[in-house]
Amino acid sequence: MLKSVTDVASRLEYWTMRSLRRATPQILVDFLLDRGIYLKPGLDTAAPLRLAHRYRDKATALGHPIEGAELLVVGFGGSLGIGIHLLELGASRVVLQDPFAPPRHKRIGELPAELRRKYLDADGQPRGPQLTVRREHLDSLADEADSFDLIVSNSVLEHVGDLGAIARGCRLVMKPGGLCLHCVDLRDHYFRYPFEMLCYSDEVWDRWLNASNNLNRLRMPDYRRVFAEYFERIVVEPVEWLHDEFAAYKPRIRPEFLTGNDSDDAAITIWVQAS
Repeated sequence: MLKSVTDVASRLEYWTMRSLRRATPQILVDFLLDRGIYLKPGLDTAAPLRLAHRYRDKATALGHPIEGAELLVVGFGGSLGIGIHLLELGASRVVLQDPFAPPRHKRIGELPAELRRKYLDADGQPRGPQLTVRREHLDSLADEADSFDLIVSNSVLEHVGDLGAIARGCRLVMKPGGLCLHCVDLRDHYFRYPFEMLCYSDEVWDRWLNASNNLNRLRMPDYRRVFAEYFERIVVEPVEWLHDEFAAYKPRIRPEFLTGNDSDDAAITIWVQAS
């Protein structure tokens, strides 16, 4: 539910909660994420089967079925479930890439026993070449150049510090004729205040409010511009909006975050398609 963006108490609540999140040690953040306590992990971790179906359905609709395809999951979050479910849906190989997230042992242990036996060894590590984990940065995977039919991510790109490095890495490892498919959440991740982060200067945001999960505050035109440097065909498709909430926030949003198109500016979920 949208809270008042002009109410002093609500503004104080926002600053308090963001400051606490900023000060929380990463080891505690990882503990909470692994268990879904207060901090909610992404769908890769929380609902990998649902996300795998979402990827399959979206890619198939765009003419890129995953059956027999080689897939790269960018920023997979530390749980292996998304890779396992993509293999179950017909992918021939899945590589899970994330230089930051630790293994989510609790989440891995919650996967169905028959899938763990099929794809993981006794230590919970991937068994065989069908499923592998890479901890390098994406643009460092030179050994995987031109390897993947489909590159996917969910709620990852809004956190990266260098979007150009991600786009460049995708270009490096994607096969000719392949597809990048990134779902991006443009909201402030203190979700009751979906556009609040857009009301502050870079100095205030970076010094006081941005936390270890790093919200880069990039908007639709930024994704289009950066990916266009590396790919010939770019589609940035908004699929979810908060029109009323945006209208309430708009007088406070800094001009650098406004495009003049209220429909685009009110978008909270987009798909970035690059090929």
